Amino acid sequence: MTFTEAANSVEALLTIESYQSGSSEIAALVLLSAWNSYDFAVPVAELARLDPDNYRHALRVLTLRYSGHEPHTVIENGDARFKALHDRWAHLKITEQTGAAA
Repeated sequence: MTFTEAANSVEALLTIESYQSGSSEIAALVLLSAWNSYDFAVPVAELARLDPDNYRHALRVLTLRYSGHEPHTVIENGDARFKALHDRWAHLKITEQTGAAA
């Protein structure tokens, strides 16, 4: 996987999360958990809410993170865009008491 492919996948999931569709939440969680896994987690079964193309984008983002790269580093204005993503989806943070989304 190239950084261009990874960037395209990050951009694709950012687009999906902005639609407020049935797959928006899982797209956001993939991005946020790859960016900050202390506060966000991906419920694996929810990946089935993505169509095949966006599932592949999610896997690329996870592979990017596995390779030691954070998703915000491969796109333009990544810091600001991920801060905004965080703010939009902050209600999905994991709570310390339960280990589940707040």
